[in-house]
Amino acid sequence: MAVIKPFRGLRPKKELAEKVASPPYDVLSSEEAREMAKNNPYSFLHINKPEIDLPPETDIYDETVYQKGRENLDRFIKEGILIQD
Repeated sequence: MAVIKPFRGLRPKKELAEKVASPPYDVLSSEEAREMAKNNPYSFLHINKPEIDLPPETDIYDETVYQKGRENLDRFIKEGILIQD
């Protein structure tokens, strides 16, 4: 039998929810995501497509992409963009 444990997830602050919301990561190319998020520092695309914050020639599977995603997630939490339930 499966064991299900509750957890406290992260969500955007109510007043930032519209700015944080983004399409799923797998429906946009890196270029489309970069364009969509370029004037929106709150876009979740900075977390789930972090290559948009690196030079365009960066391999999307390079370790620096994963590191940038973690940095962006940590920044969203630290700045209160994402809060824990």
